[in-house]
This record gives sequence, C-alpha cells and structure tokens, in this order.
Amino acid sequence: MAGNKGRGRAAYTFNIEAVGFSKGEKLPDVVLKPPPLFPDTDYKPVPLKTGEGEEYMLALKQELRETMKRMPYFIETPEERQETGVLLFCSHWSHIPGFK
Repeated sequence: MAGNKGRGRAAYTFNIEAVGFSKGEKLPDVVLKPPPLFPDTDYKPVPLKTGEGEEYMLALKQELRETMKRMPYFIETPEERQETGVLLFCSHWSHIPGFK
C-alpha cells in the first residue's frame, strides 16, 4: 500500500509492435479533418430498366405489400397504430356539425 508512490518505472507499457508498427518506423500523419460523407464515385450507376415487364413486377410487388398489410398477422409500428387510432377517433366524432 505505501510501497508504490508513483516513482520509478511505469506500471503499464504499450507495445507498438502489437498494432503493426516496428521500432523506428514513421507513424502516420495526424488527420485534422473528418473523412468525406460519401466516397467519390468513379463509376456512374447503371440506369434502371424500364419497360412493360418491370412495370408489371412493380405492380405485383406493391399488390403483395398491400395484401400483407391487410392480413391479421401484420404487426404495425407504434406510429402506424397512433395514426390509425386518430383516424378512427376523428371518424367516430365526424357526426358533430363543423367537426371535420
């Protein structure tokens, strides 16, 4: 307890070779600015396919999504439940004159 007063050799040492550098090797420069938000694009994206077949597949996907949402096993997010509750509440009181 009284023997270690912070004098002498450091208790912990850091082995620089453990992180991939050898003794005497130059360390990387200090980075003073953040990296760009998006990497530079050397190549442009391929244009989307358009045509009757692609439109048909899109319509099928949208129909499948809507069908799945109408199933009793579909779990809504809390935001969707709140929106549904507000709409039901508003439609319930829609018989009051001037309330729309």
